Amino acid sequence: MRRLHLHGDGGDRRTTVAVDGGLTTRRLGCCQRRLALVATSALLIIGLFWAAAGAEAAPSPGQVGFSTPTLFPTFGPAITDYVVRCNNGPVTVQGYTSGGWEAAIGHHPFRSGDFSEVVPLSAGRAFAIIVRDVGRTQLYRYFVRCLPNSFPNYTYIRYGPVSPRYFSVSRDFTRRALRYGIIFDNHGVPVWWVNTPAWDTRVLPNGNILWYGGPPPGSRWETHRLDGSLVRTFHAVGPGADGHDLQLLGNGHFLVGAYVNQQHVDTSGYGGSRDATVVNTLLEEVGPSQGALFWAWKSQQHIARSETGRNWPRVIGRSIYGGYDILHWNSIEPAGSSVIASFRNLDAVYKIERSAAGRIIWKLGGTRTPDSLQVRNDPRAYTLGAQHDARLLPDGTVTVFDNRTYLEQPPRAVRFRIDEQSGTATLLQSITDSAVSRSGCCGSARRLANGDWLIGWGGPSDRIGGYKPNGQRTFSLHMHTSYRAEPVPGGVLSAQAMRQGMNAMYGAP
Repeated sequence: MRRLHLHGDGGDRRTTVAVDGGLTTRRLGCCQRRLALVATSALLIIGLFWAAAGAEAAPSPGQVGFSTPTLFPTFGPAITDYVVRCNNGPVTVQGYTSGGWEAAIGHHPFRSGDFSEVVPLSAGRAFAIIVRDVGRTQLYRYFVRCLPNSFPNYTYIRYGPVSPRYFSVSRDFTRRALRYGIIFDNHGVPVWWVNTPAWDTRVLPNGNILWYGGPPPGSRWETHRLDGSLVRTFHAVGPGADGHDLQLLGNGHFLVGAYVNQQHVDTSGYGGSRDATVVNTLLEEVGPSQGALFWAWKSQQHIARSETGRNWPRVIGRSIYGGYDILHWNSIEPAGSSVIASFRNLDAVYKIERSAAGRIIWKLGGTRTPDSLQVRNDPRAYTLGAQHDARLLPDGTVTVFDNRTYLEQPPRAVRFRIDEQSGTATLLQSITDSAVSRSGCCGSARRLANGDWLIGWGGPSDRIGGYKPNGQRTFSLHMHTSYRAEPVPGGVLSAQAMRQGMNAMYGAP
């Protein structure tokens, strides 16, 4: 049996909900009272009522209530979407209305007073709860959808107003049959999901969903509609596309990377084999016609092996991608006629000219080279450590998720102002979380238009969080490691559009 614990102090109220063995907490204001929505399956969802500005007054918690031990999240007047673990079976919803209010649960008729209804349900399917004040025209609609049994366990804690409105994650690093691409809303509700080997799920400005996947071994990127139907695939030219990143350009082209092995390399000067295979990086700009290569950049022509620096002992300690992974490229970002690329095993981010010459314009972090920027205002003597997700913002600043791996320091999200004329990088922001002491893999850092941050802390903490500009936490999501957490572009998706996509995949209520 799942548990609901309510803790109150007469003012601000925190509701703690056990969700498949984890805890989910939602903070309720002092003037909000509890609405319970109760079902006979295994997750907790409690109540839901909201009216648009200027509409007739919505019911108060004392006038309408529903309860079931498996509904999530707890009641909030602005929350319209909820989930339940129904175990592929019906749920029993107990309801209560008074003061002229009545409710219809699922396809059942409107009723008032104390009552219960049995609603047929299965994985991915949803039902609606409609509430009205008798004699008035305003209807209040709320939607409850059943999570599949294989949907990952997660906990969500909301500390205050959260941005972005929606964000995407993936359940990565598990068996292909258990992988999910998921879009959460800012109340911690998975409003849309797909159970497929999706990696780095994100929403594009046109509303389609991009992820890395395809048949094993999955060497292509794909875009899909909300109903799951395939729109387009993206391939690198030559070797298979790598899953670390793909970025679309405005002209229909895209940027992608690939790992390419080079054999018979003498690495004895760094403690490795005299006849080693090393893993180089190929970055490409590919046109809209498959196979149309517009630009290619080979790391071995521009980056010296000495730049692997402190990571050589770990690089030669194991073989990955078929050889010594001396660079480990993990992100690419368009920057005008250049790109910004991150290389984990170099502890460095590079700006690279998108031209035949492929000149390195600057280098941030890692071993010192003639292209290195002089870092200012950074209390860390060593600027980056196994970083991920280097991004260029509209104001020209650059954000990076700095894992600090093997530096015995907590990870951080950082933002730099780059001055190419003076050759400097000035640290403007650095955000840490006291709940996250280390990050050995993955992660992302996205600064939003309003100055808030969405940060994926990678493993082993498996946390994703929202933060104010001063680093104050707005929410925390704990779920099996997602490679990145990506904000959904504002205004691109609506809850109704995602509901319709889910109905197309699983069947309409």
